Amino acid sequence: MAKMTITHMKFLQLLLSLVLFVFSMSNAMPISDVHNFCKETFEVEFCMKYIGSDQRLLAARDFSDMLLIPISETQIQVTNAITQINNIRQRFNDTLGKNRIALCEEKYESAGTSFHKAWEVGQKKSNSSTDHMEITRNTQAGFDAVCECEDEWAKHGPKQESPLTFYYHNVLKLCQITRLIISKL
Repeated sequence: MAKMTITHMKFLQLLLSLVLFVFSMSNAMPISDVHNFCKETFEVEFCMKYIGSDQRLLAARDFSDMLLIPISETQIQVTNAITQINNIRQRFNDTLGKNRIALCEEKYESAGTSFHKAWEVGQKKSNSSTDHMEITRNTQAGFDAVCECEDEWAKHGPKQESPLTFYYHNVLKLCQITRLIISKL
């Protein structure tokens, strides 16, 4: 067999990359479908930022493939909220503040567990209504836990603005997107 030159090897690598790129793109959901989907959420910019720009969308052929994106993004929001809790913990040094932070930490950890369970079921890419119900149940449980944290800032004493409202809103929007995708399966 003749020796291949470096130029030939680079050409073959480039050709293989091009073939793989074209093949993966030919089966992907059209971006117009994703944009139309995002219009249904009433949060078009948010949806396009977190769903439409996700690299996994290039390989998504349908809503079943797309389902894991908002669930994964929700897990990221929960992880970031837990990091935020650790960063702000020292600002809340009175009893009420410590209790609120402790409850939020517990609730966000619980939410993370629920969203991870939803993600595990979503990994199956099943079309069964049982699996869709399981994803919905776990997503709702995760969202409920985040809500309990948010609500805690108005209970048991003076109402205070939650330092986690940003994450609460993102989780809310991502859960709505997840439910909308499930309704399309």
